[in-house]
Amino acid sequence: MGTLRSRVPGLRSVVALTALVAVGGTALSVAVAAALAAGQRGVAEQQLDRRARQAQESVTAEAGRYVDTLRTVAAAAGSFNELTAEKFRGFTAPLASMRLAGVTSIAYLVPATESQIPAVQAFWRSRGAKGLQLTPAGTAAEHLFSVLATPLDGSVVSGVSIDVSQAPAPTAALNESRRSGQPAVSDAYHLLRDSHLPESQRQMSFVLTAPVYGLDSGPGGRAFRGWVLMGLRGQNFAAATLQRVSQRLLDIDLRALNSNQEQVSVARLTAPVHGRRDITRDVSLTVADRRWQLQLAAHGRALPGAGSGMPATVAIGGSAVSYLLATLVAVLATGRRRARAQVEAATAGLAAAELEARDHAGVLGRELARREAIEADLRRARDDLDAQRAFLAQVLDALEPSVLTCDNDGAIVHANRSARAAVPGADAPKTIAERAQALGYEHPDGTPVEPADLPLLRSLRGELVTSMELVTHAPDGSVRFVVVHSRPLRHGDGHITGAVASAYDITQLRERENELRAFAGVVAHDLKSPLSSIAGYAELVEDDLGDGASPDLLRPQVERIRRGVDRMRTLIDDLLTYATARDAPLDSQPVDLADVVDDVVHERTAHLRATGTDGTPVLFPDIYIGPLPLVHADRGMIRQLIDNLVGNALKYTAPGQPARIDISAHRHDDRWAVTIADRGIGIPLADQPHIFASFHRAAAHSGYQGTGLGLAICERIVTRHGGTIAATENPGGGTRFTFTLPTVAPDDTLAAAPVNQETSLTGK
Repeated sequence: MGTLRSRVPGLRSVVALTALVAVGGTALSVAVAAALAAGQRGVAEQQLDRRARQAQESVTAEAGRYVDTLRTVAAAAGSFNELTAEKFRGFTAPLASMRLAGVTSIAYLVPATESQIPAVQAFWRSRGAKGLQLTPAGTAAEHLFSVLATPLDGSVVSGVSIDVSQAPAPTAALNESRRSGQPAVSDAYHLLRDSHLPESQRQMSFVLTAPVYGLDSGPGGRAFRGWVLMGLRGQNFAAATLQRVSQRLLDIDLRALNSNQEQVSVARLTAPVHGRRDITRDVSLTVADRRWQLQLAAHGRALPGAGSGMPATVAIGGSAVSYLLATLVAVLATGRRRARAQVEAATAGLAAAELEARDHAGVLGRELARREAIEADLRRARDDLDAQRAFLAQVLDALEPSVLTCDNDGAIVHANRSARAAVPGADAPKTIAERAQALGYEHPDGTPVEPADLPLLRSLRGELVTSMELVTHAPDGSVRFVVVHSRPLRHGDGHITGAVASAYDITQLRERENELRAFAGVVAHDLKSPLSSIAGYAELVEDDLGDGASPDLLRPQVERIRRGVDRMRTLIDDLLTYATARDAPLDSQPVDLADVVDDVVHERTAHLRATGTDGTPVLFPDIYIGPLPLVHADRGMIRQLIDNLVGNALKYTAPGQPARIDISAHRHDDRWAVTIADRGIGIPLADQPHIFASFHRAAAHSGYQGTGLGLAICERIVTRHGGTIAATENPGGGTRFTFTLPTVAPDDTLAAAPVNQETSLTGK
């Protein structure tokens, strides 16, 4: 019995120890599993915080890129004195390669009141917007029309312009950008161009707009010309911008705060993940003048590092190990205390190893995720930088002034399109000094420009060079005059890293100055000659009157005075017409060439009909007039053009022969080519390249009175209308003058336009 009593307490101790090991191990495993679960929850919270920051940065950066692109386009549009459809397409075409997700198009808008619409429509058609149709909507005091547009979503731009003033959201944005002078974002709304889509396919969208200011200045600063506007579909924008951040694990709702303080859901991304969205984040961001909101929601266990089965594994495995250890304790506790200590130490070591392994795994996972995010951001930043650099190069190429940059060693770094054309080899790895030596720059007085005096090299020494005039000789032998400005380029710490120069071609200005000097010389000489004649014959008349001469004796002298007055009047009229042909504004409208030609011919031949009525023989001209079209031109200038050419054909005729003139027209590409051919004395081949120069008279014409301005006036009128004029030999004798004029509409033809019947005027 004593032995039994002594064994019972030992058995109870073993049972108690065994139960303690089992319960303690299980409790420890559960505690570790709970700690792991809490850690995973924290990881999920950190994941969502990081992704919320990435989403905020992505939307802010992408929207900022769109706003910067819009500013660049507005600046490019304002840099042209005469913006045309072709120029607009030229500097907006690179936008198609910039991956501007959601952008529908970029357009140039102008305001117009009801009375201004026809003039605005005609103006932009003349600038290349063919088929443009401005149709006002509603009764707004000022209508807002898109006159130039480049589609960026694969659509085709219609010729009918949408009146944006019918939609309050874009109208408010346009007015705000015009008021502030900065880019503006509209309220969320359905784009007018999407109104034909079913309701289920329409996206909440918005527009970005920026004002365009011209180079000319007024009392209030730069002149406002219009806006550039970019349409943006919200769902497409959000999908492209936030898909990388979401990784199909997050629900993201992009919301815009409209001007009425109402939050509108612009786009929503829904993750294909089952389970309750148990963690959420709200972040706000600023786009131009608007506040947007991002709402993110996620199922915590679906996020990386937060959904593993480690807590359950630890709890089950730890409990199993605990029960195994309890069994071992029960077996060994009665024999070996040291073994029990080792088992307890092993248990503690296993728990510590588990904790350390979990910590290492969590740190490694976070580090790998951080590195992947950094590498992705770097790749995206590099791609964006390349796209912006390419876009900037396209914008610089679209500018008319030449722009040239060099590094601090004088090596050419970049040259825009104009510079490459003006400085051959500017895009090759040459220095400024080598290129300048090849071109042989000179000062206006003819002295060569020393290499050290070149504007870019002076700026590399820290100088600001303003309005330095240089002269260069082109390979074709022509002389070009340019004005150069250059500035040093500095690093943030102030040291010079290179220089940039811009050059403006002023050859036409210098030619005009030379022309004015020639003009002054002709006026001084040719006006003085008839005045001297008039004064001399007037003195003779005065002397004869004093001697009591009869009227019959005075009549020849008075006739000479009258001819001198007529000659002076003709010279003054030609000089005024010559100046008007270059400087007077064009009043372009549909002009019936048949009416103009008939009017000129009848006026030029009226005196011949009157002379022939008394039976006097008259060499009446033979004039053939073919079918003639409608053209889009200034009626007064076109009449002057026809009158000069018909007048020359009538005047420069061999003595004793009647004039023969053929007037016809045919379509040439997108313009009308009009030909006036005669059988006169002709123009020598050597004089043909020079006959349109001011005050030039061919040798064959020296026996005929004239100022040498008639054909120069014709050339100016045709050039003002965007056409060309040329003189060629007429087979069989005489000269053929051919000039081109713009059509009234893209589809007009000789058959469709009001034309006269073929007409032949003779003396019969």
